[in-house]
Formats: sequence, structure tokens, C-alpha cells
Amino acid sequence: MSPSTSLHDRALWPVLFCLLCGTVLRLIWPADMEWKGDEIWMWEHTQQILTGAIPMPSVGMRTSLEVPNSVVGTWIFLALARISSTPVRLVQWIQVLNVVTLWGFLGFILSQVRSPARQTWLWGLAIASVNPAAMLLARKLWLPDLIAPFCLLILIGHWFRSRFWGSALWGAAVMLCGQIHMGGFFVAFGLGVWTVWQDWSRRGERTHWLGYAIGTLLGALPLIPWAFTVIPNLETYREFVDEHESLNLFPRFYLQWLTSALGVNLSNALWSKFWTDFLAEPRLWGFPTYLMVPAHGFLAGIGLYPAYRWWRNRRPRSLQSLARSPIPTPQINFYCGALAWGAGGLFSLLRVNVHSHYLAVIFPFQYLWLAQLYRHRERLLWAIALTQLLISATFLTFIHRTGGHPFGETDFGMTYWMQQVMPKE
Repeated sequence: MSPSTSLHDRALWPVLFCLLCGTVLRLIWPADMEWKGDEIWMWEHTQQILTGAIPMPSVGMRTSLEVPNSVVGTWIFLALARISSTPVRLVQWIQVLNVVTLWGFLGFILSQVRSPARQTWLWGLAIASVNPAAMLLARKLWLPDLIAPFCLLILIGHWFRSRFWGSALWGAAVMLCGQIHMGGFFVAFGLGVWTVWQDWSRRGERTHWLGYAIGTLLGALPLIPWAFTVIPNLETYREFVDEHESLNLFPRFYLQWLTSALGVNLSNALWSKFWTDFLAEPRLWGFPTYLMVPAHGFLAGIGLYPAYRWWRNRRPRSLQSLARSPIPTPQINFYCGALAWGAGGLFSLLRVNVHSHYLAVIFPFQYLWLAQLYRHRERLLWAIALTQLLISATFLTFIHRTGGHPFGETDFGMTYWMQQVMPKE
């Protein structure tokens, strides 16, 4: 039986407002997309396949470590390219796909999550809708921009894992997600280990493991041609990794989790321009307001406050009262545990140099985690969402006004539109 949905849910109207704003953030100014190596390769590669210039490949785009991805991501882009006459039209389909995913999460929460836990889920989705990092990963011709729909499918499948179809969907979706970005395999590990532990301790739904196994095998089928290509060249790939990729001793997964949730990591896209130009935004009549400085300062404080609260509550009496306080979001606790300590622990154990876009595979749970921290402070949640909305809108306006900056000065580079209107050398 589905949980009843009330129009009087306190968090329903904020999430509807943020979802509408998030929809606009994802769809506005599509020609301002990034247009550099990976995006150009994806567009040209799909066009070459469609025109018959090259045959259907058995593997996808190469990663930064020169190891090719599975062909799954290329298949998706190829399907969308068939109905796209230009790169802008293709990226619009990616944007629409991400918008539909946001509203799909809303439908799932309203139909499956009961109050009072539903309030936290809705606030987490509200933050995810307007978060700068999430918005940026929904506007590009890039493999990580395909991940959010698979995160929704993984959640739906795992939620109904006691049924054959649910566990099969979970297994297939998480395997396909891993073939789009390797982080999906870390999610498969974390979610799998946590679910086995829950089943063993007889807490919650029992998993239909046969369905999961069948779904996993079906989702792994595209790995067969990939394996025939990669395995004969394993030594070459290993030498490249040893030469170019340094292992990271600092557990960067958790730093990326925190900065992604707070929305304070646009410096990854703007590099030094973030400090010299973007923090002076927005501009009114050409004059800098520097509103981005207090906005980022406020969100940084939001991230530091839980550490202060822990330090303040370290006294035995405070810890006892904290232990007695109800935690009404057991599902969020489970998923955040699986992703933070399961997937994140494996990332850290293997010393993977985790970049910000790796966090796409845990969408939207970094934002649900933040909402849970402040679930009893709705005005503060409003402030967090509105501040992140301001930063996201300011970023898009900044890029639209400047046309971006040359790649090398920033990671974002010059926008597609700017490169089309600039004189050719």
C-alpha cells in the first residue's frame, strides 16, 4: 500500500519550487554547454557511426587512464543522436533526461516514503534540484551526465528487492551504471555488502537474490566484447596507470562528498577564475557585488557546524540525550552507510584519486545526508536551498555573459556557442 500524500506536507511546496527552478537551471541556454575533447568526441563519434563511416564499436570512449569504457554509454548517446540534428539538440535531450529523473525521484518519494521520513527525503531532493554540482552534471555531452537515471533505477530496484523484478532491476541497473562510469561498481559493492548484512541480521526486506543474480548477468553482457578488447592489452594499460596516475593517500571521496553536498566546488570547473572572477559575481549594472563570498562562506559554515555540534555534545549527558533522540529516516541511514562506508571505504582502501564527477554515482544521497543533518531546522534548509540556487543561477549567468574562458585557464573552457561565433583562425 502506497503512503498517503498530503498537500499539507511541509516540505512538498519547497521541493516543488526547487524542482521548477532546477528544471529551468538544466534547460536554459543549452548552447552554453562545454565543448572540448570529450564532448566533441562523443558528437563526432555518434555521427560517424550513424553515417556508416565507422562500424558499431565494441567499446566506448577511452577514460583518462586510456582504458576504454564499455559501449553502454555510446549506445545511449547514439540513440539520442538519431533524433538530434545538432550538438545543441543532443545536449537538450540529455538535459530533458535529467529533468525527468528529478521528477521521477519526486514521484518515488511521494508514493513510497512515509511521514515523517518523507520530509527529509523531500528536502534532500529540493537541495539536489538546485545544487551547483548536480546542475553542472546535467548539461553536458558527457558520460557522467547519463548516470542520474540509473541511480533512480537502482533505488527503485533495491527498494523492491524482495520481489524478483525489483532485485533484477537493481542488479541490471547497477551493472550498467558501472559500465558508464567505474564508480558504479563501487556502488554495487557497497550496496551489496550492506544488503547482505541486513539480510543476515534479518532487518527489513529479504532480498530475492536469484533475481539479483539474473539481472546482474544480463547487465554484464556488454562487458563481453569489452573484455575481448581490454584483456589482451592489460599490461599496456597497467604501465600507463603506473606512469600517469598517482595513488591518493588522502580519502578524497569524503571531501568530494562534503563539498558536493554543500555546493562549494565550482572551483573544479573554473580553476583560478573562481577566485579572481566568479566570487565577485553577480554584477549589477557592471559593478561587482561579491555576493558569492558570503554565499560560499555560509555554506562552508553549514558544513563545519556538525563538527562543532559533535564537539559540544561530547559530554556523557549530551551523548545520552543524543542517543535518545529519534532518527526517523532509517532508509537514508542505510543508503548513506552503504555509499559512504561501503563504496567510499573501497575508494579509500584502493587509494583512488576521486574527482568531483565520481560523486554522480551516489546521486542524490549526498544531498539527502545534508537534509538529514538539519532535518529539525527547516528554515536553515530553506536557506541552504536558496543559497545554492543563487550560486547555480549566478554561475549560469556568468558563463552566459562571458562565454567561458579558454580551456587551460578553466576546466569548463569556452562554450559551444562562443566557439561557433568566434572567428576561425
